[in-house]
Amino acid sequence: MLAKCVLPVVVFAAVVAAWVMAGCGSDHVMRPNPNPGSNYPALLNPYSVLDALQLAYQARDTNEIKVIYHDQYDGSSIDQTDPVPALVNFLKAGEVAHVSALRRSSAVQNIFLTSAPNRVRFDDAADPVGWATIMNPFVGIQVNDTTVVNVDLAHITMEFKFIPTPVPSSSKDTTWKIIRWTEIRNP
Repeated sequence: MLAKCVLPVVVFAAVVAAWVMAGCGSDHVMRPNPNPGSNYPALLNPYSVLDALQLAYQARDTNEIKVIYHDQYDGSSIDQTDPVPALVNFLKAGEVAHVSALRRSSAVQNIFLTSAPNRVRFDDAADPVGWATIMNPFVGIQVNDTTVVNVDLAHITMEFKFIPTPVPSSSKDTTWKIIRWTEIRNP
């Protein structure tokens, strides 16, 4: 049950998360984290958003998860290996609740996420202007509770979509957020 529950949201949340990310062109400008003793990269581009997602998911930090996801976030997951595949949708509140549940769980000892060595950003012509896409940014997810759960990402296609978001306190600054995540488990 844990694997089935963790799989859709972990990979997204990310992936998710959700993660031990390679820099791959990201700017590693750090900003303070609301949790003392920890820092996250500034959300200057989609790569740094994935870096922050990896760190926040591993730390089970709901405050950072709230910052990473856009308010209109729409996530979806489908397991094509299931005899009756059903599309499962997620909203920002669901991602935050999932990370909160992981944080409250006394059984979950730690979470490890591994990024793909070559994360490539591209523009999808089907998306609104300005959005960016990164496919399959993660290669491994491990959740250690009373057992070790490894999520097999070799048969999962993930697509993260990012949207530039103006900073309310600045007329020229922009951050990036996750607006959409799609996960498909293939046979």
